Amino acid sequence: MEMLSSEKLLEIWEAGLSHRPLSRAIAVLRAAGVSARDPATLPLGARDRCLLALREETFGPEINGVAHCPECGEAVEMQFTVADIRLPAADAAETLALDRDGYAVRFHLPTSEDLLSLELAGVEDDSLVLERCVSDATRDGEAITAGELPEEVREAVAETMAASDPQAQVEISLECPACGKSWLEMFDIESFFWNELQPWAARMLREIHQLASAYGWSQREILALSPLRRSVYLNLIAE
Repeated sequence: MEMLSSEKLLEIWEAGLSHRPLSRAIAVLRAAGVSARDPATLPLGARDRCLLALREETFGPEINGVAHCPECGEAVEMQFTVADIRLPAADAAETLALDRDGYAVRFHLPTSEDLLSLELAGVEDDSLVLERCVSDATRDGEAITAGELPEEVREAVAETMAASDPQAQVEISLECPACGKSWLEMFDIESFFWNELQPWAARMLREIHQLASAYGWSQREILALSPLRRSVYLNLIAE
């Protein structure tokens, strides 16, 4: 990715403002232009790799956060880099296949488009994601619906999806210093990046307001200044 300007980052922030998390991830990536393919149609792991790249370009490789121990509630610091959680892209075909105990299933990896479709329909049952992703299923050569697949076959399909798209579910290994509890914490790059972008945009807009009020400069002129020069001018205003 090319270095993003402050003006572009504000456009990305504005694009995500009116969306819920799932559609917000797509709006942000579309505004950033980080994928030649529509982000809504990317497997979730590919989408998240794009978000990781955007986050790294925006705020750097270091990630610092806080999780809470599920046992005692203690705040536990998380410190790692984007490279630590950037998993290899799986070489998965557009359509995957599974044969198990006389059942043959063809399916694709879940995309944001799949999840958005269920969300818009008011469906909260995660098991229906698998059914949406199944394009063809047979039992001993006879066509059946995805809903007719037995639980063990559904689990095998879900395991194949997870193995084919590991970036879609990133977990961080943590240990509580207070009680010694060890657990795996899910890391949601969309929420994490948005929670960083929001205060950055608020601060940037305050700086624009201050400099425009003091010097009469346009937003474009202010954003063209380096962070150091903006800081110097803001300090002069504060004197």
